[in-house]
Amino acid sequence: MSWTQEEMEKSYQELVQKAITDEAFRKELVADPNATISKATGKEIPADYKIRIIEEDPSYQATFLLPPMAGEELSEEDLQSMAGGMCQGHCCVGNACGANASFK
Repeated sequence: MSWTQEEMEKSYQELVQKAITDEAFRKELVADPNATISKATGKEIPADYKIRIIEEDPSYQATFLLPPMAGEELSEEDLQSMAGGMCQGHCCVGNACGANASFK
């Protein structure tokens, strides 16, 4: 089952809201993001699709998510994945970040 960009953004907002108010859910989300997201949204995430949850550390003013190192020439797929990034939440307010998220 594919996710639309709108579904991803809506799910992201809902997951973040729950994670900032429900400590047990937050721990579950950090420990097993794929299963927790699937359970919360009712949508399957492929087993080979890796998701890492990074908790904000209040001792830092900014968090940067760097894309993988590039070789001499990027493939069309690499260029597409970089161009299709998504960043949500306050990491983008006054800070720089990049994220690549798409569920298929």
